[in-house]
Amino acid sequence: MYFPLQIRLPLFFTLIVALALWFFGNMVYTQAEQRAYHDLDDTLSSRAGSVQLGKDVLARLNNNPNQPPITLPSVDALGTGGVAIEVFDNHMNLLATTAGDITGYQTTVQGLGESPIPWDAHAAAWVSQHPSSDNGTPTSIYSTITYQDQRVRVYTLLNNDFSPAHIIQTARSEQDIEQSLSDLRRLLVQGGTLIVILTLLGSWLLTWSVLATVRRMTQTARSISTSQDFSKRVPNKTLLGSNELSILATTFNEMLANLQESYQRQQRFVADASHELRAPITSIRCNLDLLAKAPDLPDDEAQAALSDAQAEADRMGRLVNDLLTLARSDTVQQVRVNGYKKSSEQVQLVDLDSLLLEVFRQYRPASENGDGAGEMRGPRLMLQDITPVKVYGDADSLKQVLVALLDNALKYTPYEGHISLSLSTSGQYAVVKVSDSGIGISPEDLPHIFERFYRADRTRSRDRGGSGLGLTIAQSIVQEHQGTIEVESTPGKGSTFTVKLPSVTES
Repeated sequence: MYFPLQIRLPLFFTLIVALALWFFGNMVYTQAEQRAYHDLDDTLSSRAGSVQLGKDVLARLNNNPNQPPITLPSVDALGTGGVAIEVFDNHMNLLATTAGDITGYQTTVQGLGESPIPWDAHAAAWVSQHPSSDNGTPTSIYSTITYQDQRVRVYTLLNNDFSPAHIIQTARSEQDIEQSLSDLRRLLVQGGTLIVILTLLGSWLLTWSVLATVRRMTQTARSISTSQDFSKRVPNKTLLGSNELSILATTFNEMLANLQESYQRQQRFVADASHELRAPITSIRCNLDLLAKAPDLPDDEAQAALSDAQAEADRMGRLVNDLLTLARSDTVQQVRVNGYKKSSEQVQLVDLDSLLLEVFRQYRPASENGDGAGEMRGPRLMLQDITPVKVYGDADSLKQVLVALLDNALKYTPYEGHISLSLSTSGQYAVVKVSDSGIGISPEDLPHIFERFYRADRTRSRDRGGSGLGLTIAQSIVQEHQGTIEVESTPGKGSTFTVKLPSVTES
């Protein structure tokens, strides 16, 4: 069942806040209730203690026991705060009382009419039957009665400090406490309800604003999925500054940019590969049609058509082999051995200086004539400083890199120019440089020369016999060896390709 986060999260946050408010409110209400009734009991006991020590009561009891009940004076706040006080003898005869109807011997409690005498007859009888507690102190007891639909708290104390003993009862209505607790309960409920509503609204707005980025990402992804248009981007507008989701949106846009570039590169690769394969296929077909339709073609023309078809077939074969090499480099399972990523083939310790000398000897005759007279028929190939260094890798693949760089230099360097090779070390890297004095590369072409089928000199690319994959394959091999390949070039002055590979330190 689909239950959106925009509803789920606010409800979850609101539930957590509601539980916290319930726990906190219940704790506050319980403490307030306990404190209120504790203070009431203290007030009642203190009033009873004040009467117990009152000299007027003692005088009344000792001097004239037949005198009508007296009104207790307001000493030590007797009778204040809505507290009613009554003093009885053992026969429950009223001896003294606080403010009330003296003629009727009635005492009152705030908010009530005539009071009973005594307030709690059951409690008065109980303390008279138990003159003292276990520890010898006067017997006292708290009780609660209902009088005129109000709850009244009563404190009963037996004063047996002298004879005859008498009973003191103090009483006060709980109405004001109940009203205060009711107000507190209403305040807690109203405040809690307001907080819960604000929490629900605030969490919903916050969740809506946060998930808005997710919705935009979802819409963008769905739109790209249906239209195959990688140029779309997620709108990333945040009013409250950057956050994790805005960073995610930025990362998502960067991923889309990379996918767009990769997709465009793939489309361009397919188009270029189709174009490159179509040319030799067309040439071969034309030559075969010529031979098929003209069986009486002179031998020299027939041989020229066959040679042209064979040359185009060879070029198409080289192109297919290069494409297979790139495909394997993109999909083969790689493993890391001493910083070198290679397939399941055995990793070798390669003498890079020996490999460079081997390539130099292989290509040196290409720049001289066959009789050793020294007449140049191509750019002069020179070998500069060579530092012995070893690297981990595949010797054949590394030789392919050197051959690709030399082929590229020979194609774009005039006969009167020169090409130089060098090998040195820089820190933990072996550095191979291939420099030429050729036509150079323009600044706008320089960032693209390692792309597949890209040729800086498009007008003369076919005459130079290249497939546009040599530098791409070289870069792929170097990257498999955890190295880097860079180029510096000045139009009209030449180019320098620099290959850096992790070297092996002799122990």
